[in-house]
Amino acid sequence: MKKYDNSKVAEKVKTIHNQLGDIKFPYVIPLVKSKDPDLVVQYWQHGSFSADFSKESHRKQSFKILKALHDTSDKIDWKNQASFPRQQLYQKWNARLERFIINEQELLPLLQHAYYDITLFASRVLKQMRKQKHRVDGKLTLLHGDVVHHNFLICKDSKMKLIDFDLAVVGDSAEEMILWMHRVLPTIDYDLEKLLNENPYLYKLCLQKINYLQYPNELLREWLYVLQLGKYEREAFLDYLMPFTEKALRHWPELLIETEKLYSNRH
Repeated sequence: MKKYDNSKVAEKVKTIHNQLGDIKFPYVIPLVKSKDPDLVVQYWQHGSFSADFSKESHRKQSFKILKALHDTSDKIDWKNQASFPRQQLYQKWNARLERFIINEQELLPLLQHAYYDITLFASRVLKQMRKQKHRVDGKLTLLHGDVVHHNFLICKDSKMKLIDFDLAVVGDSAEEMILWMHRVLPTIDYDLEKLLNENPYLYKLCLQKINYLQYPNELLREWLYVLQLGKYEREAFLDYLMPFTEKALRHWPELLIETEKLYSNRH
């Protein structure tokens, strides 16, 4: 059960569920009817738990669900849903980097030289994105908008469901798959070859935008989150974030080489 402050978001979520229900999309949990327009109610899933992207079976299931969601554009005209926002990935990532730079004084003592590495990696990708602006390489379709592991729910009989469409947008399916890869790669030691071999369709779909993987999205988001925490919460979170950052930056040069090689051979 979720009560929305923004009635437009509640309406969007209900519309998505209704339209997916009409085509019997099997990977969502049906809504329970409610008289309150700002209340979204779903059946409780006893014994359910979040997906673990470090497990191959969970990665493959979540990928399958996202692809199926994107493929619903063959039956539902998502792009002409006037009330659905459009994906603005460049603007989102550019704003994220700007917030990171604005908070340099607070972040630099924590990150030290890593602060400049993260800024450089992000700036390079944004520069490349400006040249590729308005390009759609996948389907223009419904995107879930928040492909974090806990939005993939393992229910009874090990069936996976996709939950929480609050941030759903209409956009390029290739970009959502890139965002999913951003979430998955840290759990498999940034082994891009392994991920592409598991799901060959990824290579075909994302090749034109494979350089987007060079944007340190997870690092920027997590470090900006640190700024919202109080003293004691921050200390606890940094115990996780410092080694996460060190590991990511240790693997980044290899990831740059791999993606550059793929991107240069895309034609």
